[in-house]
Amino acid sequence: MKDNKKLKIVIFILGLWGFFMAVMLISNIVSTRKSLDKIIYNAKVEAEKSLISSGLAVYTKDIENEDVGESSSSAKNLPENTTSTPQQAGTIVQPKGNCNIETVTAISVGNGDTVPVPIGFYYVGGNLNTGVIISDEEADQYDGQTDKTTWEYTTNLKGNQFVWIPCTEEQYVKSEVWNGTTQKPSGTTQKPSGTTSTVGTLCDTGWDKTTYTSELPQIRKYGGFYVGRYEAGLAKTITEFTSTQTQTGSNQVYNKEGIPQSRAGQVPWMFIDWNMSQKNAKSMYNTESVSSGLITGTQWDVMLKKIVEKTNLTEKDLTNSGNWGNYMDNSIEYKGRMARILQSDKWKLEAFGGEKQGKTSSYSSSNGDLLTTGASKQTEKYHIYDVAGNLMEWTDEVSLYKEGNGNETNAQNRVMRGGGARFLSTDRPTCYRHNTNKITTTSISVGFRVVLYIK
Repeated sequence: MKDNKKLKIVIFILGLWGFFMAVMLISNIVSTRKSLDKIIYNAKVEAEKSLISSGLAVYTKDIENEDVGESSSSAKNLPENTTSTPQQAGTIVQPKGNCNIETVTAISVGNGDTVPVPIGFYYVGGNLNTGVIISDEEADQYDGQTDKTTWEYTTNLKGNQFVWIPCTEEQYVKSEVWNGTTQKPSGTTQKPSGTTSTVGTLCDTGWDKTTYTSELPQIRKYGGFYVGRYEAGLAKTITEFTSTQTQTGSNQVYNKEGIPQSRAGQVPWMFIDWNMSQKNAKSMYNTESVSSGLITGTQWDVMLKKIVEKTNLTEKDLTNSGNWGNYMDNSIEYKGRMARILQSDKWKLEAFGGEKQGKTSSYSSSNGDLLTTGASKQTEKYHIYDVAGNLMEWTDEVSLYKEGNGNETNAQNRVMRGGGARFLSTDRPTCYRHNTNKITTTSISVGFRVVLYIK
């Protein structure tokens, strides 16, 4: 009798357990069905990225045309933003084309134009004619009342800022013709030290003229890319030096790991080699919506073309950048901090002083005044600062320069762009490709700039 009672209890418990398992299974099936499209979509995207980066496949649009679960239908309820039905700037609108609504929010920037703003970033202001600014700080978000795009307002912004460079795939190419002049290496020149160096027209030597396939998916999907509004500023975790520094092969004062800043009023990150610049640029962001990296040669060229297209500059200003860049032969008004670059027996950089307002010096000898990021309104074009002068900037572009016995691999040298405060504006204009730089080079004249990749 007792055994029968125990058996009934066991059967009841097993039945109850089976019932709960069935409920859980049904619940999981429902949940799985809702997320299945998203899982498949993400898997296809990752597979395609892998194939494209390895060169085993070309880009296709079939993945981008997939709807991703319930989010797609909810996006269709947003207002359309066209030239005939323009929405107010800052309004969330229907995404254009193939935008991944899991990683970006489509924002109206006025005139019927829409820009993809990555999740975790906020539209600050501007339009496709003036330059669209985003920030990773919500307090900087556009409020429809305050013009936060002006030079006077830059130091009030709290977050890291980036500017949208719109372009088509056809426009996303490297350029070697500037103001009718083709960049090309030619011959050698004798330096005062007795060494020789390859020189050419608007460049030192050859460079890799291809565009990385890994850059193309973002251009095809979103029609542009984000570039740092400022030269990379020194990481908050690194203590600023307070004494004069001499440029020597052993001076690695800022050649350290850290998270760069892209904000006004920061000490520009110099004394850093290409290896560390690339590593730190990549470390700035790696979220579900964006990753970051060092600006490439193609991005630099496209950025310059957009600046000429949308501002009062001409291509002549790219081959002689003295009227809009911080060079030693140009005196510009600034408000911020300044560090003097001096040439004696060796190049030296004084520590940055306190904030003040004035004009940089115009030197007849090889000296210069290095400024904090965004210190001069004259250097702003398309809401981007210091593309010309202040610091030269490392890019991801491979140089074909080889020195000595020529046994170095190409990857041991990278291209710098943008000129610098201790250079003549005619010698290092912003389009110039300075190619003779080992990836281990550090200098008081060289920094870097970060770009964003939307996932």
